[in-house]
Amino acid sequence: MDKVQDLSDVSLIIATYNEEESIDYVLNELQQYNLGEIIIVDGKSSDKTKEISENYDITFLNQEGPAWGSAVKQGFRYASCSYIAYMDGDGSYNPSSLSKMRELINQTDAVLGSRYKGGAKSPDDTLIRAFGNKVFTYIVRKLFGTKITDALFFFPMIKKELLKEINLETEDFTLCLELPVKLHKQSFSYIEILSEERERYAGITKVNAFYDGLKILMGILKLKRVL
Repeated sequence: MDKVQDLSDVSLIIATYNEEESIDYVLNELQQYNLGEIIIVDGKSSDKTKEISENYDITFLNQEGPAWGSAVKQGFRYASCSYIAYMDGDGSYNPSSLSKMRELINQTDAVLGSRYKGGAKSPDDTLIRAFGNKVFTYIVRKLFGTKITDALFFFPMIKKELLKEINLETEDFTLCLELPVKLHKQSFSYIEILSEERERYAGITKVNAFYDGLKILMGILKLKRVL
């Protein structure tokens, strides 16, 4: 196995909801990385997500807020390391990107993963998902000037000290747009890297393309009004 970048100063946040079929795979894979801490924020799972997770050296938090964005922000608040990253608990995120992010973050304020950089594609894309992401990415680029190629993929690494200045407010999936938009609007530097998305290890997606897409569209319009 290739030498892995030291990640002992990185807090990794994972928001979960009924991921008993995949969380063991995810946490086991992460054992090869020297992460400073892994924090799971769980949205009241009714399966064995908690029991499986606690077999590992992780911190398990019960989600306090109402939606995915609030879970991510709760993890951000709890994190104690200098750098904070986020990935999903379904096995679709490739943790090898964390090493590249850690290497690059010395040159910038944040590193953002993209499934589409350089013309790449995602195995998770249906026709509707692929079209929707292109539309949302185009809108965000035009409205806010961001230089990103994947507006709906939330795989960042950011310096912890910046979170107070950015002041993330979104409670739902709009958070994945709010972070790069506020980085850009507040003139923080960011680098986008290709992070190949894998097919989820098991289980079914919790995202509804239509309803969550509509919420994100409303979130974009709200961001435009306040920024």
